[in-house]
Amino acid sequence: MPPEAGEAEFQQSLRRNVPLAPMTTLGIGGPAHYFADAFSVDALIASVWWARSRALPLFVLGGGSNIVVADNGFRGLVLRVALRGITTRVEADRAFVTAAAGQDWDHLVATCVGRNWAGFECLSGIPGCVGATPIQNVGAYGQETSETLVSLEALDLATGKLEELSAAECDFGYRTSRFKTRDRERFIITNVTYQLAVNGKPAVRYRELQQYIEAQGAAGPTLEQVRESVLSLRRQKAMVIDPQDPDSRSVGSFFVNPAVPHEELEQIKQRARKLIAAGEEMRTFPAPNGRVKIPAAWLIEHAGINRGYVHGNVGTSTKHALAIVNRGGGTAREIIELKELIQSRVQDAFGVALTPEPVFVGF
Repeated sequence: MPPEAGEAEFQQSLRRNVPLAPMTTLGIGGPAHYFADAFSVDALIASVWWARSRALPLFVLGGGSNIVVADNGFRGLVLRVALRGITTRVEADRAFVTAAAGQDWDHLVATCVGRNWAGFECLSGIPGCVGATPIQNVGAYGQETSETLVSLEALDLATGKLEELSAAECDFGYRTSRFKTRDRERFIITNVTYQLAVNGKPAVRYRELQQYIEAQGAAGPTLEQVRESVLSLRRQKAMVIDPQDPDSRSVGSFFVNPAVPHEELEQIKQRARKLIAAGEEMRTFPAPNGRVKIPAAWLIEHAGINRGYVHGNVGTSTKHALAIVNRGGGTAREIIELKELIQSRVQDAFGVALTPEPVFVGF
């Protein structure tokens, strides 16, 4: 029998042939054959049961900021997690914040920064919802979700039960977690709990952010100043969603910055010397586990795909080569073609395989 608690709520929200493109930051993709919003955990569970009882594929949608939807859409149920709410608890110098999975991520960051709680001020301006951030251990400007995450609640599709998982059980790595690897599509995250530092100092570790803040003359910056600096840097790269900026019609960074072993780095540098001007150096950054991170945007541009590159109705951003944008009327087919072209050019030039960040839906 169906889970009765959320059945009526689910049936009320169920629709057919719903366009998905307007629900994505890329603005591309066909319709969902079935679509529903889950405003409660009970409705979420009822939605999963309904799809399974009909042997329908299920895709869980958050803010639509990190997905590429196929031109033919999705032949199953698209379930948008619309759980909302933020609860807080302060213990001495620690603030515990629990946010529902459908809560807007940047609203959460702004709320915590406004209360002078440190921990994810450098993650300002990232589009999407809270529930998506643990999946790929979202990070930017020297901070990662895993640094503050304490635990999360998720529906285990293998058992049909709600489970609480600690940070250690999430298997976080650089832009990855168990939800992206061994347990892909097994869990639907319902809420996340973080631990922040009350009146804590901002984390200014990233060189570009340090230089920007120094140029502003902000010695000993506040959390709010760091947030505004991050937002300014992201706007310069069209990485903040702005309807007036066509370069922001994207999924943000399309590729993960590759992290390579030290022994491979010299081979890559040797290839790079043939492509760069005299005196120029390939930029690198330290990465976990003895690896070295290479900016994907640097590799893309030096492989011959510049900012503003045009491929049909899509292309790279005029502000940042790492973003693939919909120039107007773009298709998922064109996105895939450009993705493969960029990967091929970088592989041929440097011997480095670029890994896409977004989730591909309906392909």
